Amino acid sequence: MSDLSATEDFLSHYQLQHDPFAGRTPGFRFFTPKRKPVLAQLHHMAHFSEQVQVVVGPTGAGKTLLRQALVASCNKDNVQCIVTSGRDTADAPALTRFLCQALNVTDTHALRERTEQLHATGLQLYLVVDDAHCLGSEAVQLLADLSQSGGRAAPRVFLFADDSIADLLATVDMPADRVWLQLVELAPFNLEETRDYLGQRLEAAGQGIELLDDEQIGQIHRQSGGWPGSINDVARQIMIDAIEPARPIASRRAKGAVLPLRSLVALVLVGIGVAIAWMMGGDEPEATRTVINLPDQVATVDVSGAEGPVLQMPSDDAANPLERILQDPDAEPATPTVFNDGEPTAPPGIADADDLPEPIAMPEPATVEAPPVVAAPEPEPPAAPTSASQSQSEAASAPPIPAAPAAAPAAAGYHQAGWYRQRAASEYSLQLLGSRSRQAALDFMAAQSGVADLGYFETVHEGKPWFVVTQGAYAGRTQAQQGAAKLPESLRKLNPWPRSMGSIQQSLR
Repeated sequence: MSDLSATEDFLSHYQLQHDPFAGRTPGFRFFTPKRKPVLAQLHHMAHFSEQVQVVVGPTGAGKTLLRQALVASCNKDNVQCIVTSGRDTADAPALTRFLCQALNVTDTHALRERTEQLHATGLQLYLVVDDAHCLGSEAVQLLADLSQSGGRAAPRVFLFADDSIADLLATVDMPADRVWLQLVELAPFNLEETRDYLGQRLEAAGQGIELLDDEQIGQIHRQSGGWPGSINDVARQIMIDAIEPARPIASRRAKGAVLPLRSLVALVLVGIGVAIAWMMGGDEPEATRTVINLPDQVATVDVSGAEGPVLQMPSDDAANPLERILQDPDAEPATPTVFNDGEPTAPPGIADADDLPEPIAMPEPATVEAPPVVAAPEPEPPAAPTSASQSQSEAASAPPIPAAPAAAPAAAGYHQAGWYRQRAASEYSLQLLGSRSRQAALDFMAAQSGVADLGYFETVHEGKPWFVVTQGAYAGRTQAQQGAAKLPESLRKLNPWPRSMGSIQQSLR
């Protein structure tokens, strides 16, 4: 039995909506007591530690499902995830290009600065790599270096890989006294977890665990070793084999079993009959020509020339008329149509138009006249007011004009768009921060106690709102650089850069 036919019989026999054991079924989530603590541990370590988290397990252990759960359970307001695969970005240059493109920076130095800026706004960067065992040694070294740069602001790195990644991790160059790695090994399911896993898989396809008995479930668990990927393969094969109970009997007969006595007697009788017929044959000469009587009405088609008629044969659905009639009892039998010079003609056996009965004339429907359209009278122009008092009365009766909405209250103590527009284009200001959130920008300014002359404005970055925090108004670039050196150390770590008021005014919304 081929794989396709076996799958079709498998689904129809058990009345399943889809293959319950297909890999990475959309929407399927299954977490046993062995998987939930692992997910909680990954979140905990990401919050309190800078170590690289490496989840290790064989093929089919559920690493990809755990990776999807990690990303889905992150708080999007506090975490920004960048997900890739070691198969797509195996070497260090490809991985660097991917990360820089995701963060809209040019190199790894700018990538570290952007990570610090995100951390200052309350966002932690997660770098998640599936199939990490496919990475090169330089790519693993790059991820390890990123995880150990910047302290709390450094990106958190998660690697999901097979056991073979141990050789790659051994090549990473790190100080001997630094604990930079945390290994998490996945464990296989026990028998009860295997039963629960099979039940959820079958329920997602419209059935239940009752399709499998205890003996089959035990067999699936033993042969798969409790790993989810192997459970899927073994369970599908066992359920397919259960549909074909006659296959073992046929295989036993093929091993050389003796034919029954009844079959042997039948073969002997047939052989005797053939011998008698051969001995009783006459001396009549063999026929030199065979004549086949065909039905009278056979469509003859000349296909020798391109200008001849063309016979349009019925579709494949008409190859078995009985099957088509069973599927659609009201369907008309298909009849080939002959086309002569592009005009359809009736096939042989159909009467000509002259032999058909006269069509029955149907009475013409009565004509209903539409009612005449009456034009609406044109409105008369309003008369001019006769006096000033009349004009005042009409103005009083007119509906009131709604007042314009009041502007949103400005953030107290901070410069906003109007202040930037009033400054000279030759002046400079120090850009401290950029964020997608207005509230994050306000919270950042509120946390800078003792720093005067702060302000923020709204612009557009990559088609979305972008809020930029600045400090001061300086006469030139040199004065702005001198002002940056006088800022607190926490702000100097953000690498504030001078920006002209003219460029700010052009970017204002």
